[in-house]
Amino acid sequence: MPIRRLAVLALVASLLATGCSPAASGGPSGASSGAGVALRRVTLLLGFRPDVQFAPFYLAQQAGFYRQAGLDVTIDFKNAPDVLRLVGSGTAQFGVADATDVMIGRTSGIPVRYVSTLFTSFPVALIGPVGKVPSSPAGLKKMRIGTPGRYGSSWAALLAVLSAGGLTAADVAIREYPQFNQVDGLLRGEVDLITGFRNNEPLRLRARGMTVAQMIVDRIVPLPGPGVITGERLLAADPALVRAFASATARAQAAVIRDPAAGLRAAEAAVPTIRSDEATARSVLAATVELWKGTGAFGAGRIDRQLWSDGYDTMRRLGFIDGSVSVAAMIAPTVLG
Repeated sequence: MPIRRLAVLALVASLLATGCSPAASGGPSGASSGAGVALRRVTLLLGFRPDVQFAPFYLAQQAGFYRQAGLDVTIDFKNAPDVLRLVGSGTAQFGVADATDVMIGRTSGIPVRYVSTLFTSFPVALIGPVGKVPSSPAGLKKMRIGTPGRYGSSWAALLAVLSAGGLTAADVAIREYPQFNQVDGLLRGEVDLITGFRNNEPLRLRARGMTVAQMIVDRIVPLPGPGVITGERLLAADPALVRAFASATARAQAAVIRDPAAGLRAAEAAVPTIRSDEATARSVLAATVELWKGTGAFGAGRIDRQLWSDGYDTMRRLGFIDGSVSVAAMIAPTVLG
């Protein structure tokens, strides 16, 4: 069985482990604001550890963006497969997910839709010391590459880049780092390159003395970045609620782009441990803002339909999805216009 098929099956198994039946209640319950105006209680699931990259959500809570939209938002953290499963079942109303995971999950029957863009630029890169990173994908042949595992956006990106160079995973030596410690492996010389996020691993490597070079995935192959997801049932039943959440989030993200210091303060208030290394947090947020902004061609959460179509074709060509669910059924570009 091809490696990518194993990766897809592993993700699908975890997504479907407890099923995706509708939640017991028809939708989020109500709360009351200080002025007596009813707020809609909703849950947002973030798929990574709490950190500064989620500054827009923290700011939206603390500065009243969500309350102004009539929302009382609870933020929780789950692993990526659980985010899709719980949002698809209606247990949570919103989540943040990689577009590549949405494609796989939606094809496998998880009823979620991608409703707004957070990262205009695809955040994954191949990273290594200057002089080791080849100038083209074909130069990756026979290199040792570290990655967390054969799943997720990093794995999809790696296979896409290899394919662009006429290569497959069999043409390189893959070393897995399931504890996400591929930075340590690179510094120890166990691998030549690693997959990582442009707003994370390069900063960590530079902090430990490495002069870093990167092969930027979205300069080679089109893939959409992470965004906000919701369940099909909620989108059909209450599109105004989905629009209110997506719009408030986009407003908060724009505010952080304009004033990263405000975003950092919001993140520190939500996650006090960020203060223990504020310089790194500031650098991570600055790098993240650049990924949010991208080329500037699309903003305020709007979905680039052509990029999604191109990314869908890439994922289908690589065997991650089979084309049984159209790209139009995976996204909801009309939520934010």
